Amino acid sequence: MQIKWLGQAGYELKEGRYTILIDPYFSDLVEQEEGLKRLVPAPAACKDVKADVILYTHDHIDHLDSDMVKGMEKGSAIFAGPQSGYKILKACGVPEDNIRCINRGEHFQYGGCDLEAVFAEHTQDSQGYVLHYHGRDYYFTGDSLLTPEVGYYENKELIKADVIFVCINGKLGNMSVGEAITLTKRVQAETGIPNHYGMFAENTEDPMKYVNGLKGSGCRTVVMEKGRAYDLEKL
Repeated sequence: MQIKWLGQAGYELKEGRYTILIDPYFSDLVEQEEGLKRLVPAPAACKDVKADVILYTHDHIDHLDSDMVKGMEKGSAIFAGPQSGYKILKACGVPEDNIRCINRGEHFQYGGCDLEAVFAEHTQDSQGYVLHYHGRDYYFTGDSLLTPEVGYYENKELIKADVIFVCINGKLGNMSVGEAITLTKRVQAETGIPNHYGMFAENTEDPMKYVNGLKGSGCRTVVMEKGRAYDLEKL
């Protein structure tokens, strides 16, 4: 399976004929609503976005991009995430049969992917996802503060992540670099990958602080290049 970083907390997972997008932000909706301009171009025009599954962690517009949903060719695409996104998706013209509401502790399966929703401390029903794939666990934190509950499954078992994709921006309800490092160590990640930086000048952070903070810890780090395809199992 290949993975690309789309910017912010967005990723593309691609294997064979199917594509899963996690928290894709392709429009300029944040600029329209909050006045924050993109620092980097969108990966593609909204009308050119194609995916089998759009997975969102919560209903903020840089994670559930309603302009993208309206503009894309939806076809049979499945939109999956917490209940808070349901009305937004319906208003964007997504058929009810194509919406899957996932609660924390529940699984969403597609192709060879098993994605488990886990707790995140951000909005009322925000969540992260753990991708169980070929015997490895990949933890996408989504947006979250660091609390004692973060990094655990709903049954209170520790998420022992092979790879963690973690927010570091330290603003607007997200972990600081230091807190992201703490979570990376908490879940005993073999590889740590920072995200949620570099999109807006008013809400960014230096990923090298995360890299340097984990030196000597036994956890390797990867600063992903936007748009570059990586082999997921080699991260």
